[in-house]
Amino acid sequence: MLNLKNLNIHRGSRIVFSGLNAEIKTSTLTLIKGKNGSGKSTLLRTIAGLTPIEGGEINQNGVNIFHAKEQWVRKLIFIDNKNGLSDELTVRENLLTWVKIKGWDTNKENLVLALESVGMQKYMNFYISQCSDGLKKRAALARLYFSFFNEVDFWLLDEPTNALDHSSYLLLQNLLSKFIKMKGSILIASHDKKSLIKDYDTLDIDKLRNVKTI
Repeated sequence: MLNLKNLNIHRGSRIVFSGLNAEIKTSTLTLIKGKNGSGKSTLLRTIAGLTPIEGGEINQNGVNIFHAKEQWVRKLIFIDNKNGLSDELTVRENLLTWVKIKGWDTNKENLVLALESVGMQKYMNFYISQCSDGLKKRAALARLYFSFFNEVDFWLLDEPTNALDHSSYLLLQNLLSKFIKMKGSILIASHDKKSLIKDYDTLDIDKLRNVKTI
């Protein structure tokens, strides 16, 4: 269980959340709902350790996750709606660079299997600048495959279905289901339920937050 306790989060001089309290179950998929601008992406970035907390805390099993921030970040994969890809590198080079940053095994077989998991093996030598939005999204989602042979507990995904075609939806569904079966925890900010597995929880930001939409 993740407990959000009296969270205060700002973006510059603007208040995104004030006194936010919520419980998020682990070992399941949670859909974060809310109107545009309600703070869904900001909440994901905060849990990922990328947006600082002005007040309050996030606890897992009674322990503040940021008391050992390096360990916390090492056990999660965060993919935002910008995908975090370099136009100057190929699909394969982008994935390889990301894996090296995580400190994981970079053998060729694992890279190929990761790309195959999202149907990107044919495009591995394409530069990101040559890729459509759908291919870019799939290139970013290939990172998820490394969870299956590394110590990863959480996926934080911001609009992961954007630009995906039907076959790519199915591949993503397979990854989501497989990770949940491994007792992984998934938080998704999305307006699209097609990517969801059958059973999931919902966190409605608009019902929980104590300030108006920015």
